[in-house]
Amino acid sequence: MTYPNLPNDTVKVFIADCDIPGCTVIPPFELSILPKGLRRHADMGICFVSSKKAVCPPESCVYYRNELLPYGIEVIEGKTKIGSNYPHDCAYNVGIVGKKCFLNKNVCDVTLLDILTSEGFEILHVKQGYSKCSICPIDENTFITADKGIASTGKNAGMEVLLITNEGILLEGYENGFWGGSCGLGAPDILLVNGEISTIPSGKEIEAFLFQKGIKIKNLKKGEIIDIGSILPLMYKS
Repeated sequence: MTYPNLPNDTVKVFIADCDIPGCTVIPPFELSILPKGLRRHADMGICFVSSKKAVCPPESCVYYRNELLPYGIEVIEGKTKIGSNYPHDCAYNVGIVGKKCFLNKNVCDVTLLDILTSEGFEILHVKQGYSKCSICPIDENTFITADKGIASTGKNAGMEVLLITNEGILLEGYENGFWGGSCGLGAPDILLVNGEISTIPSGKEIEAFLFQKGIKIKNLKKGEIIDIGSILPLMYKS
């Protein structure tokens, strides 16, 4: 079974605010109500609940329906409009790892929450509203995060978790960005990173952890790592 953000083969189509050589990249919908550094973050404007189904806020729904139509992806409109600040900006920012989802029930869009529940996902309530930004899924039972609350919740649910720091990850207008917002799997054994892994304090720790999992890092650009709102893989070969 293919889970969101966990491709079972090499991915050729992404939603991301960066260049990925040799691939089709769909630009994220620009949420103009958000601060400049967040407006083009894909993980604020769409949440995949499967390889063929996604939920969007009303603002981005038409855009993504048009963009994803060629790939046979159903786009469902949520009820919550995106607000300009927390917690009104993260209703769709849900961290899904395998069949478990990390979200704050107090801010998650009700349509999205209902769909996740009906699809059989285990709902793990956390304080962090930006759960997708905070989580880098590795496989259906493993993830990397800098959020201690999410890490603790994941471990208590029997998952394997690497706890790191977000230090060194850039995000315009903020002290730090999020690790999960700067990367995404491009294949089961390749993690795409928007910058050079060597530029952050947790770089070697991440590399060692991924090496044990048989995963290589592909730096998409030179220089510092920038949080771009996640690299979301689309087209999975089955």
